[in-house]
Amino acid sequence: MNFHPVMIARKSLFAVSIQFFIRFVGWIGLVVLAKLWGSFAVGALGTIGVAMALVSVFNVIGDLGFGQANVKRISEGKDLGTCLGTFTAIKLLLTGIMVAILVAGIYIWRVVLHGNFTDATTETVVLVFIVYYIFYNIQSIPITTFNGTGEIAKLQLTSMTENSLKIPLTIIVALAGVSLVSLGSPVHWPAFLEPLRHFIASHPVGSLAMTYVFGMVASCVVGFWLLRKYPWKRPNRELASSYFVFALPTLLVSVVVTISTNIDKLFIGYFWTNTEVGYYFSVQQILQIMLIIAQVMIIVLFPMFSKYHSDKRVEKIQEITLSAERYISLIMIPIVVVLLVFSAPIISIMLNSSFLPAVSVLTGLTFYALVSSFTAPYTALVIGMNKPMTAAKNSLMVCIINITLNVVLIPRNGLLSSFGISGPTGAAVATTISATIGFIGLKIVARRLTKIKLVQPRLFFHVLAGLVMAGVLELILHFVTVNRWFSVLFFAVVGLLIYLGILSVLKEFRKVDLDFFLNLLRPKEMLQYLKTEIKGNGENNK
Repeated sequence: MNFHPVMIARKSLFAVSIQFFIRFVGWIGLVVLAKLWGSFAVGALGTIGVAMALVSVFNVIGDLGFGQANVKRISEGKDLGTCLGTFTAIKLLLTGIMVAILVAGIYIWRVVLHGNFTDATTETVVLVFIVYYIFYNIQSIPITTFNGTGEIAKLQLTSMTENSLKIPLTIIVALAGVSLVSLGSPVHWPAFLEPLRHFIASHPVGSLAMTYVFGMVASCVVGFWLLRKYPWKRPNRELASSYFVFALPTLLVSVVVTISTNIDKLFIGYFWTNTEVGYYFSVQQILQIMLIIAQVMIIVLFPMFSKYHSDKRVEKIQEITLSAERYISLIMIPIVVVLLVFSAPIISIMLNSSFLPAVSVLTGLTFYALVSSFTAPYTALVIGMNKPMTAAKNSLMVCIINITLNVVLIPRNGLLSSFGISGPTGAAVATTISATIGFIGLKIVARRLTKIKLVQPRLFFHVLAGLVMAGVLELILHFVTVNRWFSVLFFAVVGLLIYLGILSVLKEFRKVDLDFFLNLLRPKEMLQYLKTEIKGNGENNK
């Protein structure tokens, strides 16, 4: 694998750019849906969120840590063809077990116990998402392979396909109208398409759920097309055993993490209504852009740290981790400030006034996204140094804390309900607190493994610059009404200039940093990197 610093950064920039495109396209779909469906969009998104969370909890069976094991073994230089054959066999087996358990569970609930879902539409959506997660699991075969070989371009191109198809389909669904609330279509449909429009308008939530399925199917097709030149060999029992050895420590954690990740939406739906789930789920979609850096850091750094660990080059792991943490701080803090200061205008502009009760959720989850970004390089460090059990214990602790806090903070009469913290806001607070504890835990573990610094003093300069930026923007809000996207963008740029100006005075943002970012933007080098990687078959990236 190519671990030259500029190439590492270029891979990261490409991944961030693609993920930004994916999230931006996702935003477009969310905005169109919210604008066209109005208040109905809140409950519709809530229904989608609950169904996804429910099936996702069962889908933990479809991975059980074997995805990370595949990345680990490939990055260590194991035979690529044997890894592909072995992981494919494992993945198909686990997915089959997951589907069998879910279908059996639904049958027992509906036929034996005579239970009901919230309503017929919700039951339909649950069934649709079973299909979605089948293809999601299949998609992980090329995704984890590209991650293990360090082929970030192929990984990101596979990922971006889902939204590239899903969002246009979402817009078509939104344009069909909603018969349930007498919401007509804002455009004229050709006569031959009118039966389709009528069907979509009569089944709006189910149709919206199907856009996820079509998007994931397309992503699978692209992923396997990019994988077509790779060697495929018969599954190997010995290699499968090594996968199991790596995955075993994270098996329990995989279950608990998945439950922890989705329990918030399930609890909100149980103690409140789909409307409150809609507030929470929609804010999560908005904040996906902030989680890009965390996702990219793990994707890029994990195989790299794994290689450096094999070569016993701990000093390189220290250097890259601290550098990643610094650049994450430089980038994330001004974004956090903008989201906190302009939270209400952002929700009104992107969605509609029906979503304004989600302002407090946006505030809480913004801090969660910041903590997650700082956590990412330390997650990659610990797992890359072949300490999955240590990472598992930390994750288990975080998840137990998160589930406990969800139980006490989400109910209407929860622990902090007298302070206005309950429902989706309580879920956001629970998520942020548990993530912060996990971050601290991982930093301590990283310190023990590599003697890395616990705190970089110069990061406090970033916080100081962010506070000044926030103060100036808050002052501006006292005199100027911000209710258009271009006004938010303008003042965000003003705030960024203030932020960078303060850091320049403090000599924390220097010419070398500017040159570093500008060097990444050279299109010729980026195109050459993409051309080289996409033509490869994985073997040349070892």
